[in-house]
Amino acid sequence: MPLRGRIQWSLLATTLVSGILAFVFAARGDVRPDDPSVIGSTTTTSTTTTTVYTAPVRYVVQRGDTLYSIAETFRVDMRALMDLNDITDPDRVEAGWELVMPPATGFVAIAPSTTMKP
Repeated sequence: MPLRGRIQWSLLATTLVSGILAFVFAARGDVRPDDPSVIGSTTTTSTTTTTVYTAPVRYVVQRGDTLYSIAETFRVDMRALMDLNDITDPDRVEAGWELVMPPATGFVAIAPSTTMKP
């Protein structure tokens, strides 16, 4: 289809000039990264691991204490308290024993994970 009107000729001229300018600037490398006409993306990933050591809370069992009352006082899971202190019978806790309290969340880290990635 031949070009007939002034608008079609001006659109063709604008397209050709824009293409030539884009080619020239791309070849020279004059495009700056802060130029808003440049479209691209930058991804920055930062990994920070912070480990804070907190000394374990220790409690010396007093006369009349039960494992249940100690767990309730410190708001910890009784099972975690038993596991951490190698107690097999929850009814047998003697005065003078020093118990290590698990973290308040009830999570007790025993060993690093041995799970392998698939």
